[in-house]
Amino acid sequence: MNDQAFIDALQQLAGSPASRFVLHREPMLFVDRLTAIGPEFAECEWEVREDFALLVHGHGVPSYAGIEYMAQCVAVHSGARAHVRGQEPPLGMLLGTRNYQCSVPYFEVGGKFRTVCQELVRDSQGMGSFACRIEAQDVVIAEANLAVFETPDDSDE
Repeated sequence: MNDQAFIDALQQLAGSPASRFVLHREPMLFVDRLTAIGPEFAECEWEVREDFALLVHGHGVPSYAGIEYMAQCVAVHSGARAHVRGQEPPLGMLLGTRNYQCSVPYFEVGGKFRTVCQELVRDSQGMGSFACRIEAQDVVIAEANLAVFETPDDSDE
């Protein structure tokens, strides 16, 4: 598949449920849907619901969970890339987080959020780094850089 065909195939996945591209399942699937994607970025949307596993009643989801929302956006990105190649979602691990900053103590119930991940580097051995952010109503409320490892693919993409 040439580069443009790969990009076109990725973009057609926008609007798909996140569960289509990751190994996570309820109650540990945090992101709801893939809203935009390219070879080096992805955007996922999610909403905090009353039945969420990490919910602190009366407050929402603690801000530290933002790191997992970011990591799952990265996983959706990797899984969508694998999907276009006809492969299963890769196994991945979050290796570390740098400079996580969040301006809210909780993600409130009923709140709608967008997580964006931008690939900074990815090598052929599966190591990668992503700049991530969480937005609420187009305002950035959390940011971090994530270091990840995923099982390497055999493609030249």
